[in-house]
This record gives sequence, structure tokens and C-alpha cells, in this order.
Amino acid sequence: MNKILSIKELIQLGVSQVVVPGNFPLGCFPTFLSVARKNRSTAYDDFGCVESLNDLTSYENDELQRALDSLRMEFPNTVILYADYYNAFLSLLRQATTFGFDTEKLLTPCCGDDGVYDLTLPTFCGGVGVPVCSNPNVRIHWDGIHLTQEAYRRMSEIIIGNLGINCTQ
Repeated sequence: MNKILSIKELIQLGVSQVVVPGNFPLGCFPTFLSVARKNRSTAYDDFGCVESLNDLTSYENDELQRALDSLRMEFPNTVILYADYYNAFLSLLRQATTFGFDTEKLLTPCCGDDGVYDLTLPTFCGGVGVPVCSNPNVRIHWDGIHLTQEAYRRMSEIIIGNLGINCTQ
């Protein structure tokens, strides 16, 4: 894993604490949803995410965590934390109403057009004539691959809370 080699190199350079992000559930992202369209309802989970993509991402995250466990044993004086992006993102979907997200648009981007999942590839956000929603704070996705600032803010609260880190401004 390239991530592990990079982390090992950082530790050898003297880093004493590192936070390693996991992967998002890619089957819940509009770009991947529009490319991997399935005609079978069984291909999707309760949120409308492509299960096979999420299974792959979950497997990769499990492998990453096993590799981090090995690194922790190899470098016991280094604090190595895993930031669980996968479950933090799923928390946004599960608690969408609590967080103020539009539950009708959980998997559609704020910036997009009239294609499936409001995307028509290869037209992207920022292109000529590509519309933007009026209130990004009620959307999780900014474009097909990036989240809105509000979604990132909520995710950071979840991740920091799960890691037990005290962050002050």
C-alpha cells in the first residue's frame, strides 16, 4: 500500500502523530452512481448507494486498518489514528434530517445539470451553463465527487468526536 509506505517514511523523518483517512463509501457518490447505473434494485442499499462499490471500499478500509495495526506495532512511540470517513459519511445519510440536509437530494450534487444524479459526464461543475443549487448548506454533495462545506464540517465533527481529540480554535 502506497499510503503505508508514505506513513512509514513520515515516521522515519520524525513525525510522532499521524491521522490516516480511510476511504469514503464511493457507491454513494454521484459520479460513481451515474457511471455504475444498475437496473436491479438489489444492487443498491437503503440509501440508494451501489452496494458492490461500497463493499470494495469497505474491504480496502479494513485492509488499511490492518496495515495500520502493523505500523503501530513497528512504531510503538508513534500515535497513529484512523479517521473513519466511510462511517462518518454514512452518518450524514442516516442523520440527514438532524443535520438539516435535504433528504430528497442526498445523492444529487448542488452543482450539476439534468442528467442522472444531476450529472451528465463529461460536463462538470464550473462549466459553462452548469447550474448551482440555491442553498448548498442543505446538500451533502457539491459536485459529483466533492462534498459541500457543510457536509465536510459535519463529517469533521463526527470524526473528531470518534477519535476523542480535543480541538480548539
